[in-house]
Amino acid sequence: MQLTRCHPFLVQMFCGEIVALKNEQIPSIRRLATLADVEAAIPQALSNGSFVFADIQNNQVDAAGLAILQFLAAKGEGKIVSRETILQAFPDDFDAVGLLRQRELIEEVGDGYCFQVELMRRWFARGVR
Repeated sequence: MQLTRCHPFLVQMFCGEIVALKNEQIPSIRRLATLADVEAAIPQALSNGSFVFADIQNNQVDAAGLAILQFLAAKGEGKIVSRETILQAFPDDFDAVGLLRQRELIEEVGDGYCFQVELMRRWFARGVR
């Protein structure tokens, strides 16, 4: 639930990946999903759900928004980046933050911003490497 923030498509897709992973295991451990199973399903979920993530990246945000998403993603899981830090890094593009909030990709927390959905953050972090 922390990875998907209860987003219906992401929950279904991610659970499907866990089921596929568990179905490959021996019967004695197949019926109980562990944290290790959840973590092991993440790369496949990112791959098989790439059309959703790529649509956001290619069609729903502009270049400034993409740069901000990648900047936030690189900070790590659950990290809140201050408004000031974003303004310093993107002085001419801070308006893009409003669109990212409207699209519910990021949220305001105190005086900063973070990703709403961890799986989304992991997708955008992949492009930073």
